[in-house]
Amino acid sequence: MAEEMRAHLELQEQANRAARMPPDEAGYAARRQFGHLDGIKETCRDQRGWVWLEQWGRELRLAVRVWRRAPGFSLAVVCTLALCLGPNTAILSVLYSLVLKPLPFPAPDQLATISNVADKSGGAVYMSSIAQYQDFRAHADLFQGFALVRGQNGTLDDQDLPIRVETYSVTPDLYGLLGVQPVLGRFFTTDEATPGRDNVLVLTQAFWESQYHADASVIGREVHMGGQPYTIVGVAPRSLDALFLGTAFFQVYAPAPFELNPESRYAARATMYARLKPGIAPGAGLAQLATLERRFRSDQASPRLRAFIDAGGYRIASAPLRNGSVASVSSRLWLLQGGALLVMLIGCVNVANLFLARANAKLSEWAIRVALGAGRGVLLRQMLAESLTLTSVAAVAGVALAVRALSVFNRYLPNIARTAPPVTLDATVASLALAAAFVMAVLVALVPFLLLGREGLRVGDSRAATSRGATRALSGALVMAQVAIAVILLVGAGLLIRSFANVVAVNPGFDAAHLVQGRIALPNRYSDSKTNVDVQRRILAAIREIPGVENVAEVSYFGVGPASTYRRIPFMLRGEAIAAGDSMPLVYIDPVSPDFFATMGIKVVAGRVFTDADDFGKNPVVVVDQTFAQRYFAGRIAVGHEVTFSQGTLPPDYKWPQIVGVVARANFTGLGDRDGLPFVYFPMIGWATGGFNVQVHSMRATPDLLREIRSKLRAIDPDLPFYAAGSLQQALYDMLTDRRGITLLLGAFSGLALLLAAVGLYGVLAYDVSQRTREIGIRGAIGASQAQIVGLILRQGMGKTGVGLAAGLAGALELTRFLRGQLFDIAAIDPASYAAVMLILLGVALLACWIPARRAAKVDSVIALRAE
Repeated sequence: MAEEMRAHLELQEQANRAARMPPDEAGYAARRQFGHLDGIKETCRDQRGWVWLEQWGRELRLAVRVWRRAPGFSLAVVCTLALCLGPNTAILSVLYSLVLKPLPFPAPDQLATISNVADKSGGAVYMSSIAQYQDFRAHADLFQGFALVRGQNGTLDDQDLPIRVETYSVTPDLYGLLGVQPVLGRFFTTDEATPGRDNVLVLTQAFWESQYHADASVIGREVHMGGQPYTIVGVAPRSLDALFLGTAFFQVYAPAPFELNPESRYAARATMYARLKPGIAPGAGLAQLATLERRFRSDQASPRLRAFIDAGGYRIASAPLRNGSVASVSSRLWLLQGGALLVMLIGCVNVANLFLARANAKLSEWAIRVALGAGRGVLLRQMLAESLTLTSVAAVAGVALAVRALSVFNRYLPNIARTAPPVTLDATVASLALAAAFVMAVLVALVPFLLLGREGLRVGDSRAATSRGATRALSGALVMAQVAIAVILLVGAGLLIRSFANVVAVNPGFDAAHLVQGRIALPNRYSDSKTNVDVQRRILAAIREIPGVENVAEVSYFGVGPASTYRRIPFMLRGEAIAAGDSMPLVYIDPVSPDFFATMGIKVVAGRVFTDADDFGKNPVVVVDQTFAQRYFAGRIAVGHEVTFSQGTLPPDYKWPQIVGVVARANFTGLGDRDGLPFVYFPMIGWATGGFNVQVHSMRATPDLLREIRSKLRAIDPDLPFYAAGSLQQALYDMLTDRRGITLLLGAFSGLALLLAAVGLYGVLAYDVSQRTREIGIRGAIGASQAQIVGLILRQGMGKTGVGLAAGLAGALELTRFLRGQLFDIAAIDPASYAAVMLILLGVALLACWIPARRAAKVDSVIALRAE
């Protein structure tokens, strides 16, 4: 460019000489005619397309120098934004991974689960059957296909010790329905879905890699499960983990002859998956299935089955295919995300206030820049550069914090959603976090810039060093917003904390501290009824021989476990008919041995418990819990009444089960389920079973006791697996993981919100005092006392707090209605919680206001006026 400018000057000088100008004058005239050389160079540079890059580079370098000179301000902004972005990114990752993320299969929106809902049986949801599956597969032409899956456990014998693994029996069309291909080998064929030819397995990729070290020669290998030989024919892809995490392998679903009987249509043995054809709405597909159900009932169902269907009010239902274990926590995740967003809003308000205060302090500098020729675009670019540098560092720190938080969350994920895959930081979520940081950077730069445009910049204006009216009003409004949001979070956290304390205080109804449980699976060689019952008795007798064991019992289901591990069935009391259109009530059923209640330490309230003479097949008797008695026999004696768990028309010789005892409520499904469904106990005497739970009462340490139990089982049969074992206290603790996590996180969010609100209030008042030094000095000079000055600052700060507190309480009254489903033994509008929040906030606000007020009272009038 310099050469080009010189060439232009030489040409002009030559032209001047040609016009007979003296040489010295020709050169001077050329420079005068051409203009200011450096100014022309700048103009030319400004015309180049890449000049913006140089300008931004210069502004960013300046911004870095600015923040290095103000480390306290920079650290405050970065920490605030990182603490807001980190939790939001982590929780959004969890929410996206578990709830919002589409399944990793082609066209996942076309996939659905089909179930049967019994509206007259408390709205209970039941699975499907092979008979229903075959009917739909043959006649539902709006669907591409159907598949059945049934979860179960299997005992792998090809180990030093038998191990219990989770498996699924699936129909051969599952893999085509989901659109997946084998990693190795093949999937099942239709011919293999028959008894006798179903001894084939497809491994999951995770089990293949962990158990067989990704050995390709595993295809064709024979393994033994439950004493039977099976051949490995393929390896399923990892994408199936989205539905079957923790599964070791798949077996082919080979239905027994009775399952093929149309009368077994509501046997509820498996979950049905379906895929709609492209362009078919879910409602249209469901309507077709409902038509097929009505046709079956009218044309094929026997009178007895029709009466059963009508009594239960069965209807077909569908839902989008998702991992079933996350359904129970989705509402709590949304609640957490709401809390995190409120914290982020407070953080943004705090940062905006900090930037407003800083912008007000730099009014004089910016006024000089404008006077020297800087345009508003230059000022905006500088503000954006300063905000972008800090928010970029905060975004990186926030994402790093989110990654660490997710690693901690994954440790507890199995207790929250057992079959959910581990959560990782998704690229979409990380991009959203970075985009949020960019938006915040733009907003905190635009707000002071727009205020400058409204109020103007004038060099020498005495107001340049004083907080201007619009800035002060906006800053005060932001503080009020912070306080209001903090109130909402604190009220929500307070309600959840008190609710969690109420849950923990619930008496489980049994001696959880000295009880252990574990499940035993019996191999196929114990299928004979006599042999089966005999080995059960031998196992219980062997465990009783262990030193320190005080009592042992067996139970069909898990002693303590989620509600999904118990069977819910409708019932009807004799002599109390269900009104037409009403729903039959539901109960949990629990077959137990006679010494179950003594082992668990469950108190007998009325009547008796089971004895060895009770045989449900010959003389059916049941024991109910206190919740059942209070709910259905209020003011009456439950013992002696009769109850049935059969639906439809009862045969003439039907023996009604009689209630012989009432026991105290035992909260086996969790402490928070104290007011849930009642329990009805059946005598588990002489029952042949494929597996059962043992409950052991002992004062010994749990690890030592479990080791002794396994030793006794190996002595009876080396192939007896003992799994899902541990103390009942730990089981109850694990079942509170999700509630505990929600409470702790929301409590942390509310604490952070309170801290940010206090810092914001303190920062605004402290900055206001520093900008009003002259005013405070004048007040002191004309006679204002220190107490009056302190009162002035306190009134201003507490006035903002009061307005924010009122707005927050109004918001809390509205928003806490979303918490009702999470509360336990406490109302959403709890006076004690609201009063505690008000006192905490007022105390923190008073402290935040007191420090600037004391500083204002110490202003020396002479020094303040001399400085001005």
